[in-house]
Amino acid sequence: MKKVMATMLAAATAATMLSGCGSSNSGSTETKAAETTAAAESGAKAEETTAADAAADGEKKEIYLLIRARGDLSYWDSMADGADRAAVDFADQANVHVIETTADNQANLTAMYEAADKGADMIITAGDFIDNMVTVAEEYPEISFLMVNEKMEGYDNVYAIDFSTSQAGFLAGIAAADVASQGLEGTSGNKTVGFIGGMDEVTVIEEFFIGYIQGVKYYDPETTVVYNYVGDWGNPDKGRTQALAQYNDMNADVIFACAGGSGNGVHQAASEVGKYVIGVDSDQSSIAPNTVLTSAMKRVDNAVYEAVQELIDGTLEGGVKTFDLAAGGVDIAPSQDLISEDVIAAVDEVKEKIISGDVVVPDNKASFEEKYGDVYVLD
Repeated sequence: MKKVMATMLAAATAATMLSGCGSSNSGSTETKAAETTAAAESGAKAEETTAADAAADGEKKEIYLLIRARGDLSYWDSMADGADRAAVDFADQANVHVIETTADNQANLTAMYEAADKGADMIITAGDFIDNMVTVAEEYPEISFLMVNEKMEGYDNVYAIDFSTSQAGFLAGIAAADVASQGLEGTSGNKTVGFIGGMDEVTVIEEFFIGYIQGVKYYDPETTVVYNYVGDWGNPDKGRTQALAQYNDMNADVIFACAGGSGNGVHQAASEVGKYVIGVDSDQSSIAPNTVLTSAMKRVDNAVYEAVQELIDGTLEGGVKTFDLAAGGVDIAPSQDLISEDVIAAVDEVKEKIISGDVVVPDNKASFEEKYGDVYVLD
């Protein structure tokens, strides 16, 4: 359009200049100028029509999801599942690309720049790569960026999705405490449960852990919680070693594994010793049906899917959107064959109380210790 307007201006200027010269062919010149202007106007209308047609037809949105890798049977797989589902359901409206960048921060940053340069309409990633998103989002204000599992605010083109993971952890804690106090085959009944996190000082892991402790203590104040951090999201061997120590040396009957790919080692250890594990992020019962008590689910797949749909519909809103128990964003898995009917009833009762506000689950160390005191050294 800018080019058309420039042509019109040039034509009008030329007409004025020729008329001022008093040429004997002024009539002919005026006719030519009028024809030129008419042609320019016709071109402008044609361009407007083309633009309108393009808007009506709707060009496909280009959406890029950047993950570490598929195959963790947890968080990253769940994100990819949401993108895969969106790619099928919105195939006529969007191209959804899932890019595996491994854990390498530079590889993720490079992939993010490449997606932006290819004309991405939206780039999605998770809290592991928040610094990369800040960098790229500032350089590409025309692109929408979605940060999953991190409360990221202050950027006009960045949208954030957060989960009330402490609520899911709370429900998992009730299930764990029940097994530790009531006993299942292979358990010691000494009221000890475990927790293994992937990385310390990571908000989402802290929220899961704090919620888990509260759920345990809510159900049975006498149950002890032991815990370790692997220090890595992708080290199942170390996860297995820590789990074996908790099972064998600390007499834990159940371990809540919040460790990404490292959590697969916890599942292996549970199978080896005949004890139990609680999965995370997605329903992990398929890993070992006889040892997975339940899973604390965080529906990142639905969050990614809904974000794609909202971008296409033009309803994507800024700020932080929280998926909690009331919104169906967190829960424990429906596969509960190893849980007693009594504890299922107890979990359902607590769900209602959390949704109604009768039970409030703190999601950080400060609010936890304000409510319960320093019952655990969480530093």
